[in-house]
Amino acid sequence: MFTIDAQAFLDLPRSFTDDELTDLIAAVVDDLDARVIDPSVSTYRSPSGLRVMLSMTIDTDDPWVAQATALTAMRDAFDAAVPAIAGMPRQLAFQVA
Repeated sequence: MFTIDAQAFLDLPRSFTDDELTDLIAAVVDDLDARVIDPSVSTYRSPSGLRVMLSMTIDTDDPWVAQATALTAMRDAFDAAVPAIAGMPRQLAFQVA
């Protein structure tokens, strides 16, 4: 098993309210929970957008498979959560933390 720590940057068309941010975290965790083991999501605001820190465990012995699985799970979770909350983001970028 591998633990993947990653960071997502959301460049949204407008700033999230606190309630929208809470909804985003809940939606992403719910989606990830069905795909990976022990997902954890935290956020912080920056002048350039919203940063989301993610951690999850992937049940595989292959580090490349773990990273690919985590990236797909994160992308799908944000695709499902963000449009329902604030419209399509202008940018969604992931990087290994």
